[in-house]
Amino acid sequence: MSFDYAEVAAEVDGILVEYGADATLTRVTPGAYDPATGTTGAASTTTWAGTGAKFDYEQRDIDGSLVRMGDQRVYLSTVGIVNPKTGDTLTIGGTVYQVIASRPLQPALTAVLYDVQIRGVL
Repeated sequence: MSFDYAEVAAEVDGILVEYGADATLTRVTPGAYDPATGTTGAASTTTWAGTGAKFDYEQRDIDGSLVRMGDQRVYLSTVGIVNPKTGDTLTIGGTVYQVIASRPLQPALTAVLYDVQIRGVL
């Protein structure tokens, strides 16, 4: 008997669509450096639309270093969106946050949920 983790990812997405909020992941990729001219080309911006649910960290999780006061956790659907990277931004509830870390929950190497740590952008 095999377990279909793609179906689990779809179930997770359905729950987040019902109870979560729209989320937009934005990644800026720097342009290529041209050694002949000493300049860097224009950066490109890519966005992905998805769904997530935002939560506060438990007090016991806040260590002041890796997880700071005010950091939040987003459970982000894998449907329509890529695994966030440190330095990306995530817009949820109309507010833009910096992605600090992302940990995919991926049994059998199939991502079913991204656990994303975000921090307010100053």
